[in-house]
Amino acid sequence: MLLRYEAKNLSLLQKEYYGPDSGAEWSRFWSVHRVDLHSGLRGLATQTQDNTPGPPADIRLGQEVTGIDCEAGTVKLKDGRLEQYDLVIIADGAHSRLIEDFTGNPSTVHRTGRSIYRWLVSMDEVNADPVLQNLYTDPQGSRKSGFVAWVDQETRILWVSYKCRGGKVLNNAVVHDTQTGEGEEDLWQSPVSREQILKVLCNFHPSVLNMVSMTAEDGIKAHHLYKRLPLQSFVRGKTLVMGDAAHVMMPIHAAGASVAIETAATLETLFDLSGSTWTMESRLEMFDKLRVPRCNLAMLSSNAGPEWLHVPGVEDEIRKYYSGPLPPAGAMPYSSAFRDVLFKHDEYRAARECMDKTAKN
Repeated sequence: MLLRYEAKNLSLLQKEYYGPDSGAEWSRFWSVHRVDLHSGLRGLATQTQDNTPGPPADIRLGQEVTGIDCEAGTVKLKDGRLEQYDLVIIADGAHSRLIEDFTGNPSTVHRTGRSIYRWLVSMDEVNADPVLQNLYTDPQGSRKSGFVAWVDQETRILWVSYKCRGGKVLNNAVVHDTQTGEGEEDLWQSPVSREQILKVLCNFHPSVLNMVSMTAEDGIKAHHLYKRLPLQSFVRGKTLVMGDAAHVMMPIHAAGASVAIETAATLETLFDLSGSTWTMESRLEMFDKLRVPRCNLAMLSSNAGPEWLHVPGVEDEIRKYYSGPLPPAGAMPYSSAFRDVLFKHDEYRAARECMDKTAKN
């Protein structure tokens, strides 16, 4: 369930139900605290799994990479050592230091003038407040909502909240115009006072603002949001780029993690070496063919904001990379038509079909 409210008076603007009787082939959203997701994925990668060929991943910390020869697959470490590989993956995030080696040009990542506040609160405290408890319950029934959002068109603020850790914790994210002095050191997590947040959220209903006081004074962080120009290719020589290093995007459509999981499915399918005769070059060509359209679609749509298809020029830019279906121009964020495009894609099937088609050619 998604419920979207007007910030000042809590009038309901949108309701979308994702449950098993919604008529959709797929009906489940997973809302996960990023720390838990990171820990879970790391555990899967570094522990021996049943029915999984090969040894677990060897994660070596403290091995800073200072440069890459993308064509040769040579990695230069901070201590001067050179290591050569059949495949190198650049995945060092939005502030990638290696993207310039990949493109041969300065990074195009730049600030958007928007920032985001993030903090966690206990659902026990939220449910103890009668007004807040009601906001997290379907107004027409007993179903509990998964996402609750408030929109203030006057100040261009979007506040999104969702439960994680088994419904015990509520994650809050407030996208807003960057405030003077906010995160001047450009750190990933700069501390913000409750007083500053309440000042920014002055147009919001008092009941909602109670969730600001439910977290510790040092529990609220802010960081800048960035954009970059779309890459024409994610592959160069023996090297590919993925994640925010390739397509940093605004957190408007919650598509970042979805795109990352799609890319992981591509890697798993294309780079399964058991009994395969595919060359590394052909695998990388298929990776590019599969991921450039989907990743640039998600990036360009998210960076254009909630009204993305209404923004002049956005659809034309998307069509430079992506030829698949788009939701109707009037489709609201997280409506069925919207979700079908951004979240229903089966990358395992797409990768297998790409391999079959390539083999026939």
